Amino acid sequence: MSGEQMETPERGQAQPGQDGRFATAAGTCKLEHGKGPEKRAGHYQVTPEGREPFTIEAKGREAWALDPLRLAGTKGYTPITEPAPRWSAYVHKLRGQGVPIETVSEPHSGEFSGTHGRCVLRAVVRKGGAE
Repeated sequence: MSGEQMETPERGQAQPGQDGRFATAAGTCKLEHGKGPEKRAGHYQVTPEGREPFTIEAKGREAWALDPLRLAGTKGYTPITEPAPRWSAYVHKLRGQGVPIETVSEPHSGEFSGTHGRCVLRAVVRKGGAE
């Protein structure tokens, strides 16, 4: 090169010499995204302990977060075993819709010992109103 500066490729453009491939970080989880009616969304009937049931519509990542919470039952769910991007944001949005989710702090050991949150759904939640 004789003092020329290389241009940065456009976002989504393959790098020269990579045969049209794009770089991905090692260990990166590739989540499947549905198309059209296959996208994760639905109505959920929420019956909180001691309160009247109500219905919410959860779409995208909020539905993606609500499903493991429903399946975990009283043991709760923590993204420490299955890391999830922006988990707390999805829980926050669900709480904003009235879904009672308690965060219980629990210790963990290892090289980076400390505490993490376990989210416990304090309601019976049924997808589509029946399950």
